[in-house]
Amino acid sequence: MPKTTHIQTNCTAGEISPRLIGRVDVQKYQNGLKRCYNTIPTVHGGAKRRPGSHYVAAAKEDLKQTRLIPFVFNQEQAFVLEFDDGYVRFYTAAGARIESPPGTPVELASPYLEADLDDLHYAQGADTMFLFHPSYAIRKLVRYSNTSWKISQATWAVQPSEEIGDKPNTALTFSLLTVGTGRTATAAAACFEASDVGRQITFGSGLATITAYTSTTVVTVTIVDAFASNPTAGTWTLTESPKVQVTPSAATPIGAACTLTAAAAAWKNSAQVSDIGKYVEINGGLVEVTGFTSATVVTGIIRTVLAGTTAAPSEGWALRSVVWDATNGYPRCGTLFEQRLICAGSTAYPQTMWGTKTGEYDNFADGTDDADGFSFTISSDQINPIEHLASTRVLLPLTYGGEFSVTGGVEKPVTPTNVQVKSQTVYGSAGVRPVRVGNEILFVQRAGRKVRALGYRVESDAFNAPDISILSEHVTEGGILEMAYAQEPDNVVWMVRTDGHAVTLSIDRDQDSIGWAEQETDGLYESFCSVPYGEQDRVFAVAVRTIGGSTKRYIEYFDAALNTDSAVVGTSGPGTDTWTGLDHLEGKTVDVLADGVVMPQEVVTGGQIVLPRAAFSVEIGLHYESEIEPLTPAIAGLAAAGQGNAMSISEVIVRLHETKGAEVAGQVIPFRQFGEGVLDSEVAAFTGDKRVSKLGWAKGEIDCLIAQRQPLPMNVLAIIYTISVNQG
Repeated sequence: MPKTTHIQTNCTAGEISPRLIGRVDVQKYQNGLKRCYNTIPTVHGGAKRRPGSHYVAAAKEDLKQTRLIPFVFNQEQAFVLEFDDGYVRFYTAAGARIESPPGTPVELASPYLEADLDDLHYAQGADTMFLFHPSYAIRKLVRYSNTSWKISQATWAVQPSEEIGDKPNTALTFSLLTVGTGRTATAAAACFEASDVGRQITFGSGLATITAYTSTTVVTVTIVDAFASNPTAGTWTLTESPKVQVTPSAATPIGAACTLTAAAAAWKNSAQVSDIGKYVEINGGLVEVTGFTSATVVTGIIRTVLAGTTAAPSEGWALRSVVWDATNGYPRCGTLFEQRLICAGSTAYPQTMWGTKTGEYDNFADGTDDADGFSFTISSDQINPIEHLASTRVLLPLTYGGEFSVTGGVEKPVTPTNVQVKSQTVYGSAGVRPVRVGNEILFVQRAGRKVRALGYRVESDAFNAPDISILSEHVTEGGILEMAYAQEPDNVVWMVRTDGHAVTLSIDRDQDSIGWAEQETDGLYESFCSVPYGEQDRVFAVAVRTIGGSTKRYIEYFDAALNTDSAVVGTSGPGTDTWTGLDHLEGKTVDVLADGVVMPQEVVTGGQIVLPRAAFSVEIGLHYESEIEPLTPAIAGLAAAGQGNAMSISEVIVRLHETKGAEVAGQVIPFRQFGEGVLDSEVAAFTGDKRVSKLGWAKGEIDCLIAQRQPLPMNVLAIIYTISVNQG
């Protein structure tokens, strides 16, 4: 019966998958846990009780989804935005709701409804945040002061445009739908001009070329590919630009008026087709059409300087339509990269990116100069919408089918004539907004469960994206909805799971530390976001709780000084036994710390509790417990590492740091010393070893559950066992 001492030096692997229970040969087994519940592994090796949460305010809507978005101007000026069904509210990083006047929350009307919140993306520069959604024109949220905010539709000096032709809002009837010449196409309303001869008509798989003009409603066509049916209004396209010579009246400066004169009827302005708002690319410049004079003359504004006023021949100019609208959709996502606003992933152009001119976030005028705007379409063998744009040392478009990099070449910026788009990995991204951790982008794979770390690897000269959840795949079961990264004081990614529970990822790639843990509360979590606060990052949460039989949504933030949830802290100079301000916990049983001492639980009645004695300071909040369950030790030197044999643990030493309470295998560890006046005084935080003896025998595994069931801190650094193994 060999007797040995075994030490688990750290818990940096966090909770590992039940599928790995037999893999004692894996290093992560030695550093892992069977259960890591309401506990956070740290890069230093320990596993500590997760912080409690401080109650801030109730969300405006109890029964509708709420999402939190960070707004960070700098380290001292950071805010949390509460988005709900058609409104936005604001909070400081200190945890105060912004009100003006006091008692009245600052609130803005928002175009985004509850169903839109999951697809809402954002990019921020200084005091301006761009908001993206595929069904809405891009909005700008601007902060003028802490109490003055504004949401408005973004306006553009030049919008992205392409020569995509017209989509006449009228039905079209062909004399015959089959392939052949001399077919007649008759529109229900005027939409044709003589300059349309040579343009093509497309609908479904059908294709026809206009060969002769009869009237504004009738043209003759040659059908190249047969049409399945006659198109209805707005479903067919008149491709390319009118086939006619056009002469501009002016070439410069930007903002100057310019008249565009066609040699024959070319311009349209009716309920069926309008050229107003389109752009004319001519003589190397760009003119925005702002007025219609006649079928041969339109007026406009020079947006990009022309090379001259020479007449442009047919095929020598282009009529470009705006590509963002209610028909084609709007960009799904965006980011700021190399002094440009980059937008991507509209409904009609799911794989296209648009970049503004350098330093001009409102100008998408494209060209060939390095500072000009641009548009690029990712080429792939299938349509994979761009889900996210991430900025690192390069631009990383994350699509539904794979991950790409966009660069300008070696140490070169991206320009209209200098761009390299390369496929890097082919895992595909879910709709969850990725987070940047160090030099890597953490994103959720498209199925919603795997979390991958996309980063550049020198040895392969490529970006790799290893699955960092593979050893704890059960923790993300059901899928991830949202991620928020807090860099200080510990590198922790907070994630909301689809079942409303939370998971955390403690990560430090330099130290090979990847530790997963499960976090729960009295209720569910719906949204997380992280903002800087002082020397730390503060994580805010939307908690969905049941209070008095009704659903409530609360805005809260995690605080390492707390050990209860939705907590209220208070002080009283003279001391008091009655504590109010607990209306949000009406009817709930709460934990109480009075002057640092754990008191009996109380039930909130009338928004208050009455303690058995007066107290000078209190923490009052919802109860939660923390548990750490080690794996059965793999003991070196024993056959099969001692696995499967009867084991007796005669002693467990738990090495603790600044801990005030714990129990091991159901045995409460004493922390309070005897002496006069100690019962009403706070227990001092303990750092050192605590011993527990006589845990008994177990067949093939051990029962050494370490728990904190009181609202007090616990931080386990190491676990040392004295074990007898019966190998007979």
